[in-house]
Amino acid sequence: MKWPALGVRTRVWLMSLTLLAIAGTSIGTRLPEIGSDFGFMIPELVYNVTVSQSFAGHGEAVSLQTFLPQSDDRQTVVREENRSNGLDFDPQLENGNRVGTWKSTGVKGRHSVAYEFRVRTRAVEYDISPEFGLGDPNAGGETESLAPTDVIQSTDPEIVKLADELRPADGTLISYLRNVFDRVQALKFKPFKGTTDALTALRLGEASCNGRSRLFVALMRAQGVPARLVGGLVLKGGKRKTSHQWVEVRAGSHWVPMDPTNHHFAALPHNYLALYRGDEALFKHSQDIGFKYSFHVRSHLVPAPEVDKKKHDLGLWAVFNRLGIPLDLLRVVVMVPLGAVVIVIFRNVLGFSVFGTFLPALIAASLRHTGFVMGMAAFAGVIVAVSLVRRLTQKLQLLHSPQLAILLTTVIGLMLALAAYADTHDIPRLAKFTLFPVAIMSITAERFALMEIEEGRKKAWVTLARTMVVVYFCYLTMTSLSLQILFLAFPELLLVLVVIEIWLGRWTGLRLSEWFRFRAMLGRPQGATR
Repeated sequence: MKWPALGVRTRVWLMSLTLLAIAGTSIGTRLPEIGSDFGFMIPELVYNVTVSQSFAGHGEAVSLQTFLPQSDDRQTVVREENRSNGLDFDPQLENGNRVGTWKSTGVKGRHSVAYEFRVRTRAVEYDISPEFGLGDPNAGGETESLAPTDVIQSTDPEIVKLADELRPADGTLISYLRNVFDRVQALKFKPFKGTTDALTALRLGEASCNGRSRLFVALMRAQGVPARLVGGLVLKGGKRKTSHQWVEVRAGSHWVPMDPTNHHFAALPHNYLALYRGDEALFKHSQDIGFKYSFHVRSHLVPAPEVDKKKHDLGLWAVFNRLGIPLDLLRVVVMVPLGAVVIVIFRNVLGFSVFGTFLPALIAASLRHTGFVMGMAAFAGVIVAVSLVRRLTQKLQLLHSPQLAILLTTVIGLMLALAAYADTHDIPRLAKFTLFPVAIMSITAERFALMEIEEGRKKAWVTLARTMVVVYFCYLTMTSLSLQILFLAFPELLLVLVVIEIWLGRWTGLRLSEWFRFRAMLGRPQGATR
């Protein structure tokens, strides 16, 4: 029996339905094993923090000291590494805080030490019971958290007077906390220029985070409420010297965080890292050693701890996890096909001409280290600079391979120069531009220069602009956390992308750019002429 020949349209439908059936069956088979709660699939954001200290030794004994992070119910230290550069390192527990001390004798010249750690943090928010009263003996707390100090003058008449004015009629802790929070928050912000005590902050009506926090603690202790200072970092990507200070107030069996400087009442966001508790100096060191310090923070997505329990059921995520391949690489591998779909839509449906077939997706993948704005600015600058070199070398009438080698060398030189500039001007995102694939830079630069010569400068610039637009949409799609989670858990969705590409490949209508180009003709009656 001879089967009738199938038409192209029928074959397209059969192929599409077959791929969708395979993807649907595979996903449906694994769903009972994975379960209906997909929250565990969401990657966790962790922070890599490097605390750098440097000094100039003069042949005498040197000592450096700072606080080290420790795990609690809000933050978990995943790993730590000390790079002491010849100095003896001694971590100790003092007054509930972890203290790291670096010592050496007879040190000469410039030296540096670095302490790097990875920490997982989470946001917290507390509901304070209206049953808690001021000075409630059930509130708990150590004597130290109630006593006045030289910079937390909770017994000073001015502090006591203000505390009495802020005391609510209902006598509840929650109402008093709100009154104190609003009063301290109303202080004008003043950049940190040394220690500001509570009384000075009150009299001046302005203070940095440490002055506000001391005033907050003083007002709480003045009404018999245990309170203490907390010092640490607000984790933001990049290199900086700024630390932060906030407050914890005892409510029942919990220490409740308060940050009037950044407007967090009984709550903290996920990017707060506590390093010590108490009225402490973050760094202590020997005198006259030209001491310098900095914090370098980088954020990363890592699999949640629950992933390991279900690693045999999570598709590509499980495979890469067993192989020890970083999640960051997996995100790129899985999302490139999705970027390719975006490019096909722009090329076949919208009619955008770009450099390379799938070059925008590869560029978008490279931008994950630098961010879109910084990365594209550097990318466009290098492309234009290399195109100028291409025009100069063309006058020498060189063979293609040597000319391409010169362009490659130029790209590397410019990337290294940008890295040096970024280091000098403290722009860490720009420094990561060196992670751009050199081949992509060279190929794009060569095509830009060739188009300038063969089709004109205007055409080259328009194509570069369109390429950057497509890169932007590829970047938005490929860096979407929701889409990454979906494709990591269900790699069968790649078959759905193939189906979309099959139908886009059958597109026979006018492209959007063609519609704009010929819209005047499309509106005329058939056979009409001007």
